[in-house]
Amino acid sequence: MLEEITSLDRCEAFIKEICSDTNYVDPHYLYDNSNLYGAFAKRDQHVYAYVEDGKINGIFVLLILPTEKYVEMMIGLSKSEHAYRELFKYLEKNYKGYRCDFVINPKNILLKNILTSKNAIFENEQQRMIARQASQKEYSLDIQLYSDKWKRSYVDMHVKETYWTAEKVLSALDRFRVFLAIDKEQLVGYLDVTYAYKQNEPYSLVVLPQYQNQGYEEALLSKAIGLNGSNTMMTLVDVNAKEEIRIYQEAGFETIEGQNSIFTTITI
Repeated sequence: MLEEITSLDRCEAFIKEICSDTNYVDPHYLYDNSNLYGAFAKRDQHVYAYVEDGKINGIFVLLILPTEKYVEMMIGLSKSEHAYRELFKYLEKNYKGYRCDFVINPKNILLKNILTSKNAIFENEQQRMIARQASQKEYSLDIQLYSDKWKRSYVDMHVKETYWTAEKVLSALDRFRVFLAIDKEQLVGYLDVTYAYKQNEPYSLVVLPQYQNQGYEEALLSKAIGLNGSNTMMTLVDVNAKEEIRIYQEAGFETIEGQNSIFTTITI
């Protein structure tokens, strides 16, 4: 039985068991365990336990946004096929037609198989990288913080097929910084990155093709890391994208082993 809970008091032994198993630990838990323990205080997040014969066999944290018909599994802890199937039954009953996103452990074959049976779309496996300080390399390129002067160019250049569109980013400048790369009074690249958290994250990094491999990507990232203060910065990069990994390393990121993930999405 899947039930919404308001406390993890009786769940600690189960959490410890799952999170000590490299095949089933959730990537979001590894990134920051407050994704689990802080979920009760977060708007639009709900915590569920799957209880079978009086025993907890699953804990799930869901972000649910009815106005956007969107659900995201923030945390999924279970070794039980029944628990995952009950979760999907619950989603299909209550959120039919919603988009639902998952970030899963590549070793969790049980969940991968269930998602495959639901016709999920899987992206490539991602390597986690962390930056605690910018590289010491200095860049002479023109990198600026966003100003309204560049709004039209920024919106035009921005990735369109994403949740965090240019318009949404600009409406959330309490959590995002936007860095712009300028050459000869022309916008040639941008970086959207959070700044309001202990661990921040680049959301979108784009440089025009003719300006790539000239240091603009590294300069944008390095500038963002430099203004990140004592906070860390995290990103996920396709494990096969050797050039992208090199760019992040040049800017000051290090690879973190054992914390890879796969993004997948379904329509419920």
